[in-house]
Amino acid sequence: MDKKTSFVLYPADFLAAVHNFRKNQIADLIIALCEINFYGDVSFKLSEPVKKRFEAIQDTVEKNNAKYKEICEKRQAIGSKGGSKSLAKALTPPPGESEKENESDNEYKNKEALSVDKQVYVGAPSVEDVAAYCQESGYTIDPAAFVRWNEERGWMNGKKYIAVDWRKAVRKWFCKENGLSYSEMETLTDVCSDVLGKVKAVQNG
Repeated sequence: MDKKTSFVLYPADFLAAVHNFRKNQIADLIIALCEINFYGDVSFKLSEPVKKRFEAIQDTVEKNNAKYKEICEKRQAIGSKGGSKSLAKALTPPPGESEKENESDNEYKNKEALSVDKQVYVGAPSVEDVAAYCQESGYTIDPAAFVRWNEERGWMNGKKYIAVDWRKAVRKWFCKENGLSYSEMETLTDVCSDVLGKVKAVQNG
């Protein structure tokens, strides 16, 4: 069996699990997760609270890994069967669809012409941008609702324009929806990054 060099765990899952942990407990949890996934065993005894969170998070990691493996296998299968041709076929519209698309394009352009005075918010993300960031980081919010809410308010939070730093706004939105302290979550993120950096240095050393 090939040695594992990574595992799938979303930041939101981890931060939600350790929001009331002390720094040394977080460090123990991170090291335990790295050891169990890299070596198959934990080299030290975990305290009872850390052990419970460890088991719950490891269960999530295993499910994420299985899902990722399944996606990789599907992609590989598509590639071995001539994925590019299949994709091209899938993207080819049925007879008559091209005309419908042209009509839709014209209708869209007409609507666009009527809304040329709509304000453009510099740095503001699209729904797709927010969805991609949430998927990458594991934040379980509704991207469309997030964008719509902020557009209606001109991307202003009080007197502050937040479109440029919209990722921070996403994290705050996530915390509010899940009853988490934003400042505490940001502190935990820094701690996790620091510990993971040290673990990586040990692994590479």
